[in-house]
Formats: sequence, C-alpha cells, structure tokens
Amino acid sequence: MERVGGSKERMVFSIFKKKKEPQQLKNRVEFCITNLSLGSADAYDVLVERSDIEIEESGCTSHCEICEQGIFAIVNGEIVTADDAESLVQAVDEEIKQNPLY
Repeated sequence: MERVGGSKERMVFSIFKKKKEPQQLKNRVEFCITNLSLGSADAYDVLVERSDIEIEESGCTSHCEICEQGIFAIVNGEIVTADDAESLVQAVDEEIKQNPLY
C-alpha cells in the first residue's frame, strides 16, 4: 500500500497478538453422558471444580459393557471404575497419582 506522498504504509499485526502464557498440562477425565445419568454425575460435579483436571463429556465412549456394570471415567486414557461417586473420585485421584499426565 502506498500513501499519498510516496511513503509506504505497513500493516502491523503484532499489537493484536496476545502473549500466550504457557499452559499447564491438565489431566484429562472423560465421562460418558449415559454413565452420568447412571450415577457418575456426582463425581463429575466434584471433579469439574478442580483446576488440575480437564473434563470432557462424550456421547458414548464405546465401553458399553463397563457402563452397564457400574460407574466409570476415563483418566488420561485409562478406564477407572467404582461402585459409587465418592469411590470414583478416589479412583480418579489414585490413577492421576500413579500415572500423571505431566
């Protein structure tokens, strides 16, 4: 682009760039929507408040046999099961301690 008078106009986009702070890696916990309705919702409610965990909800995780047997979550790719929500939160914590993402 040229301005009147012959000087060139530069488009500077660097002022629009935000400095990205390094993001902390978070442990990922995935819940099946169907399993939430079967009892894991209480564990979800506890875990969603934590800043060290990224929660993901899936329509179906294709673990129907496990889902039929009880409540579960997938922690960093590993399935953890429990009899009740409180036990599921403990099982998630234990899996994160044994196999942390970072």
